[in-house]
Amino acid sequence: MQEKKVNCGKCDVLILRATFDKTGGFCMPCFMELNNGLRPTELDALKEKGLFEYFNRWNIFVKNGVPKIKRNLSVIDKLNHYLPVINASISGYLRFGKGSFDGHKNSELLVELKVSSEGELLEFLSEVERFNNELMNVTKK
Repeated sequence: MQEKKVNCGKCDVLILRATFDKTGGFCMPCFMELNNGLRPTELDALKEKGLFEYFNRWNIFVKNGVPKIKRNLSVIDKLNHYLPVINASISGYLRFGKGSFDGHKNSELLVELKVSSEGELLEFLSEVERFNNELMNVTKK
């Protein structure tokens, strides 16, 4: 006998009752859209580890992006190399709870970027540095 299906609370598609119960009434795509791409188990794991707020803050930070800078090719080159490394380190750790988060390496890269930066970029990098330090403290890395 087939399990009775129910409607998603957002898009009205028919879903299994088990999915409805796990997601609080949503199909998986709607649940993930409402939760920054996280599945219920990933969301629960972040909450258990006390990292959910960090995950949300980092996603907002990434969505806001890097401020525009003058045509300083040296700084642009460093940004293009270092920021993806820092982002992968933080996002990967927060998303999967393991992996290559190296707050100390991130700090080294941020210091190097800050030395050659000024203005709004310096403020942006200082904010990334504060976040990285907070995450290092909470994860004891």
